[in-house]
Amino acid sequence: MIWQEDRGQCLGLASGIILALMILLIGFWRTAFIVLCGVVGLCIGRKADREEAFFGRIADDLLDRINRLRS
Repeated sequence: MIWQEDRGQCLGLASGIILALMILLIGFWRTAFIVLCGVVGLCIGRKADREEAFFGRIADDLLDRINRLRS
């Protein structure tokens, strides 16, 4: 079956078609924004997978900053 042999090519084709449809339907800049948000989410997810305490550290930093602003 094609999916088992050429998984990367199938995913690339599907991604290209979806991207082209999005550009046609909602425009280039909105599509670029959606892709940018996806890339940022991917980077955050990879970082969280590598560091166990990633989200806990972010929450602690955020709470510290909020407390400093209140003071």
